[in-house]
Amino acid sequence: MDQDVVEAAVVRAVHPRDEMFTSPDHYFGVGRSALACIDLALRGAATKPSDVKRILDLPCGHGRVLRYLRAAFPEAEITACDILREGVDFCASTFGAVPVYSEDDPHKIPVDREAFDLIWVGSLFTHLDSGLWIEFLDAFRTFLRPGGVLVFTAAGLAKYRRELAEYKKIGSHARLLAGYQRHGFGFEMYQHLDYEYYGSSVSSPAWVFSQIATVGGLRTVHFAEMAWDSNQDCYAFVRDDSHRAEVAQIAQ
Repeated sequence: MDQDVVEAAVVRAVHPRDEMFTSPDHYFGVGRSALACIDLALRGAATKPSDVKRILDLPCGHGRVLRYLRAAFPEAEITACDILREGVDFCASTFGAVPVYSEDDPHKIPVDREAFDLIWVGSLFTHLDSGLWIEFLDAFRTFLRPGGVLVFTAAGLAKYRRELAEYKKIGSHARLLAGYQRHGFGFEMYQHLDYEYYGSSVSSPAWVFSQIATVGGLRTVHFAEMAWDSNQDCYAFVRDDSHRAEVAQIAQ
């Protein structure tokens, strides 16, 4: 991807209620960083950008990353999906995305199965407990066409270190830290939101790859710690149903 060409094509309009917008430099930098992660994932999968015809951005928010997807893949059909309906509507009207309102149950999300060449999942798993990780990973696998690429981010060692420093100061996040230290995964519910399942998670690469093995059918093509915005870990997988069968055979 020609970064200069992409940057010149990025739509700069920002929704007035986009909570991710704190400063232009950081906001657009996060979008550029996501595209860099996606570029490496496609290279690892030996997928040409020109072969990416259908993209799913879930959760799309107000288009912090989707605007870069639109600039980098101008001919692709991009689906914007989120429980934040205002964000979905904004992505549809501003970036020409296909609007889809998400569901709490990932298998009920109304998108086509075996249809997407690329799925970007930025900072969703950072808010889910372990059971929902499996549910969403399995759903994303079914959304991908065979050979399609899934790219997602997760909070790893960088977040653990931040939360540990906070704990030493004021004693917060004890449950999250204990879970990470014992099992490689920690989760705490948010207390101020309506969503019963929404919280904060931290996960080690070993734990994440164990979940991938449980789901099956996803072959690793890229992993990098702190790759998204110098903060979240980035994982990339190709849907490979033969890999699913081989993993199941080994498990037996």
